[in-house]
Amino acid sequence: MELRLDNQVAIVTGAGQGIGAAIAHTLAAAGARVAVNDINPDRAEHVAAAIRAAGGQAVGIHADVANKFQCAHLVDTTRAEWDRLDILVNNAAVEPARPIMKMDEWDWQRTIDVNLKGVFFMSQLCGRVMAGIFDKRDSVEDAHGPGGVIVNIASTAGVATPLADRAAYCASKAGVVGFARECAREFAQYGIRVNTVLPGIIDTPLTEPLQAQPEVMERWQKAIPLGRIGLAQEVADAVLFLCSDASRYITGSTLTVDGGRVMG
Repeated sequence: MELRLDNQVAIVTGAGQGIGAAIAHTLAAAGARVAVNDINPDRAEHVAAAIRAAGGQAVGIHADVANKFQCAHLVDTTRAEWDRLDILVNNAAVEPARPIMKMDEWDWQRTIDVNLKGVFFMSQLCGRVMAGIFDKRDSVEDAHGPGGVIVNIASTAGVATPLADRAAYCASKAGVVGFARECAREFAQYGIRVNTVLPGIIDTPLTEPLQAQPEVMERWQKAIPLGRIGLAQEVADAVLFLCSDASRYITGSTLTVDGGRVMG
């Protein structure tokens, strides 16, 4: 089955590199018009330009998802460009490496603000658009939007596997999983599906320094039944499935993409 998203409009947060960039490219290749968001405007525009060069439709939009006003700007700019919104992929995240005993409150709060509060802001704002609720004067009972899809990128570190010196990251990703399930329950009445992808160890700029350490790579490969770390494209393929009609009866679920490292 070919998974197509023709004429749909998607926002992908944190799409300037790594998994987010792969998701943006994959959704665009499937026919979606993609708002490529990143806190770094140059990275956002670079990915958007690459999508356009490949024949797709994309715009780069700078915004910090930890800021509600910037989230509103991201949503409003996307709607102004294409007059609709069908898909949200909450991918933006930070991952400071600090042991708990030495963690500064700023590192903790920034991680929660980006990784969890940003998911709340974007899910609320995009959910209102998808449901047809555009401002506080519109009632929930009168909502009549066309529906949509929200996919959150969490991590196996938030539910199954501890990650050294990443307590804030693990806590934030565990929060995303719980929040997404309640989103799925509340948003279902508006035709909005909400699911979460749990990547394991993936080849991204964040893991490159560790990949350069042979002992780390050996340990990873032994722990993963498929014998290798994952690719950003493999996470993007899972997201495409959850955004497509092939998953039209799936909501409130988590899909683990980790080569079998976590089972159960």
